[in-house]
Amino acid sequence: MQGYNSIISTIGSMARHFNWPKNIIVSSSSDMNWNSDDIKELAHQFFEWIIAKNKLAYVEKIPYEYLSFYFTQMLVSFVSNRIKEEQQKIGISFQKCQELVFEICSEDYTIAEVSGQKYVIVNQESMGIQISDLSNAVKYLPAYVIKPTTKHYKPIIRMAVHDVLSDINGMVSAVLLVKTIYGLLDQSSLIKEQITATEDFDDIDNEDKYIPYVSSILTNVSKIEAKMYLEYIFEDGGKKSLAEISSKYGLPKSTAHKKIEEFKHRIFSTYMPENESDGEMFLKKLALSLDEIAN
Repeated sequence: MQGYNSIISTIGSMARHFNWPKNIIVSSSSDMNWNSDDIKELAHQFFEWIIAKNKLAYVEKIPYEYLSFYFTQMLVSFVSNRIKEEQQKIGISFQKCQELVFEICSEDYTIAEVSGQKYVIVNQESMGIQISDLSNAVKYLPAYVIKPTTKHYKPIIRMAVHDVLSDINGMVSAVLLVKTIYGLLDQSSLIKEQITATEDFDDIDNEDKYIPYVSSILTNVSKIEAKMYLEYIFEDGGKKSLAEISSKYGLPKSTAHKKIEEFKHRIFSTYMPENESDGEMFLKKLALSLDEIAN
């Protein structure tokens, strides 16, 4: 129970510190305030994700000293994925478009069912004439732009429906009409905004961004300390025990332990990886910089 409470506490601290949006656990939520039940729900969804993604398959091969960082990487990876999923819901979905088209057609036209299929009747005189192709009707129609600032979709959908049906003389399949209307919607500006909003998660190949963090972490690190951190934390030259490290560098075991723990804390508090790949790149850059000091 103590371990569970510790995990909940860590997740809660990170959620509040990094101001994660609460819609990562409840899609419809715009609230940024995390209470204890929210934190538990986030933790449980995180645990489910770990199991589903088989993230613990090789956990026994991870050094004990690295488990905390590995856990943090997994949590940030999970959250970044959930944020991306929510960002992709921005705009109007096909289902929402269908609901609005049906609603508008019920208000402005007549909907009839023929042989189990719903049809939109443009006018009573055209009853019985089934239209199966709308390509000519939309050939010269403009795209209907959905902007990031668009709050109400119904007026745009209504305009598109009226434009498509304006020259139609017959009954149009409701399903065909929905597909046609959805195809006329231009949501490209939303996609560009999503890319802008998520580019920080994807831009992990530029190692220059790690320089200030690594420099901060390595401030006042001596040559001996660099060697000690490489050997114990990064297992340079094979895994060594704390007793071996303290003996090799002529330090009391308690002093070596204190230095290593403080260095690990400095790592975790200085840089928060955005996902697993980002964490790996950062550690690689840190290890290379330590190696430069050690040699």
